[in-house]
Amino acid sequence: MNYVNAVIADKAAFEHELDTAQPVFVVFMSHDCTACNDAMPRFMRISERYKDQVKILILDCVDTPRHPSVDRIPMLLIYHNRALLEALPGLGEQALGQAFEQYTRRPAVTPGV
Repeated sequence: MNYVNAVIADKAAFEHELDTAQPVFVVFMSHDCTACNDAMPRFMRISERYKDQVKILILDCVDTPRHPSVDRIPMLLIYHNRALLEALPGLGEQALGQAFEQYTRRPAVTPGV
């Protein structure tokens, strides 16, 4: 799985990380946040099932410029083709499972095409 635990310096660097054919799951968290510390092991466990299907950015809000769609942490933003598709606050187990399933589905192959 492609995890990027990086500091994103600016909007250009963030957009560069979104430049991929894979869905990009961006987790905004903080090491000082109790809810984040509780949610991250769950996120890591669930995300492991989808290795090689998604790119994951794990960004600490202390070192990352503010994102207009993030109004609480932990927060997951899901991008594909550089477009924001969904924002999931809290990283709940059921919501995470559904999001990974929804955004990692591969299109059905049509016979003869």
